[in-house]
Amino acid sequence: MLPEQHDILFSFLAILFATFGIFVFGNVIQNCRERGGLNTTLWGGIFGVFALTMFMMTVHMFSLVQADQLKFFFSTYLWVILLLLLTWGVFFKSNNIESQSPPIIRGFFFWTTVSVLLAGYTNWLPQQRSDPPPKEAAVVGDLTMEEFAEMGRVIIFGAKQVAGQKSIGKGQCPLCHGFDPADHMGRCPNLFGVEKRSHDRVKEDRYATSPIPIGETEPAAGIVKGKWDQIPEEYRRQHGPDELVGEDYIRESLMCPTCYVVEGFGGSGDTKSPMPVIVKPPISLSRVEVNAVIAYLQSKDTPGEFGAVTVPLPQDDAGNTGGAPVAEESSDEDAPLFVTGKEDIQAMINKLGCPLCHTIPGVEGAVGELGPKLHEKINAPNRIKDPNYKGKATNTKEYVRESILNPGAYVVFNEEAGESYPDGLMPTSFGEQLSVAALDKLVDFISQTEPPAGS
Repeated sequence: MLPEQHDILFSFLAILFATFGIFVFGNVIQNCRERGGLNTTLWGGIFGVFALTMFMMTVHMFSLVQADQLKFFFSTYLWVILLLLLTWGVFFKSNNIESQSPPIIRGFFFWTTVSVLLAGYTNWLPQQRSDPPPKEAAVVGDLTMEEFAEMGRVIIFGAKQVAGQKSIGKGQCPLCHGFDPADHMGRCPNLFGVEKRSHDRVKEDRYATSPIPIGETEPAAGIVKGKWDQIPEEYRRQHGPDELVGEDYIRESLMCPTCYVVEGFGGSGDTKSPMPVIVKPPISLSRVEVNAVIAYLQSKDTPGEFGAVTVPLPQDDAGNTGGAPVAEESSDEDAPLFVTGKEDIQAMINKLGCPLCHTIPGVEGAVGELGPKLHEKINAPNRIKDPNYKGKATNTKEYVRESILNPGAYVVFNEEAGESYPDGLMPTSFGEQLSVAALDKLVDFISQTEPPAGS
């Protein structure tokens, strides 16, 4: 059972208890009418309130997801049931008709106790998918350039499109980039025609000076702009012309997005790119992976033709030390991402890709700017009070949980940009990727995030 779904057993129990409340109400009315001297109005009113309350709580149960259902059941519903049974017993005892009480009272109480204990135990057990483990990463044998470019495509888009979901691979690129001529998402430049543009970019006057001049080091990435021979050795090209070429521009764009920001696609007057450094966490592409992505970008606009590709194949690359994630046996499907909750919070957040879009205090490398800063200890209570808020949360943890499972419930306004953050940017599939324990752990952590002292 996944956290975004209803719990079948507890939903069934809720329906059964609502029906039981109506039965008790009917039984009390029947006893009052059959025996003179009983206060039908008093007892009927008491058990009528019980029946109505249990009906309303059952309706409420169906508006909750699994974790919230369990919390509501044990914190509220269960006590109402026990109070109903106690009051029913008081009714028979106070009117000296306990011998007329139906055996269903004792039977129902026993059945309820066993069912609740069983349901609680089964939901306490670790809840994980039985997905097969991902295959070991290794480059096996010699690759053709077609296979190498396909490896880059998989890094960008994933191995297989899932019906109804955006196709996104390890590189996370489709979250912000379009790849077809008409696919203008508006967040980052369209990468159609990037191979041709890469040769022109390095000759532009704006490239030489903006946002930093050639020869200066960009602090966030630690890359010296426009100096291909000063790229960190593990990612540097090993041969080719001494001047800056298109391959160098693409490589630099991946490793140092702020070295050059395309007009209209950056913050602070196009001086800062929202794109993460993909060779650092949480993406952390290896040398071979970076080259594979470059091979794909250089060849994607000319299907079947690889004459424009300038990166070497892994087996021909003198700087290659291995470790690229190419499965030993080809597969047309990636193992689904699933977070169990056993990981530490940094690993969980990196695995889910949160730092790509969010700045998260306490998480190394989480400086994304595509989404709002996660200062939820302060922000969440204020957003719940916002007249534009249409969600169902009443406290910080409920708001954070709702934002993870249903990000479209409330779209945060970006005061710096004077407009809302993009709706639909955040994936809606986290409910399928988190166990109950993982979701609770993530909610607990994010609910306590706040701006650093003195900021």
